[in-house]
Amino acid sequence: ERKLFPFFDSAYQGFASGDLDRDAWAVRYFVKRGFELVCAQSYAKNFGLYNERVGNLAVVVSDASLVAALKSQLTWIVRGMYSNPPAHGARVVATVLGDKQLFDLW
Repeated sequence: ERKLFPFFDSAYQGFASGDLDRDAWAVRYFVKRGFELVCAQSYAKNFGLYNERVGNLAVVVSDASLVAALKSQLTWIVRGMYSNPPAHGARVVATVLGDKQLFDLW
C-alpha cells in the first residue's frame, strides 16, 4: 500500500538479548511472511573488528530469476568502491563462524 521496502541494519546482532538467533527474529519474521528485503550485517561490533569493514549484505527476493541480475548490479557497485576489499577481518569471521568450537567460545 505504501510501497515500503524493508531494509534491516544488523550491526549489533547478539547485543540486545545476548542471543544471536533471538536478535535476528524480526528479519526471519519478515522472510517467513514472504517479504522481499535487504539485511546489512556488520561484524565490527560483535566481533570487535573495528576498521576492518567486515560484513555482508543479504538480499531476499521471491523470484529466483532475479538473483543473477541483482548479483551483477551489486558487483558493479562494490567494484566501484574498491578493487580488492580487505581480507583479514573476513577471514577471522569465516574462521570463527565455520568452527563450532570457536563459535561456541565467541
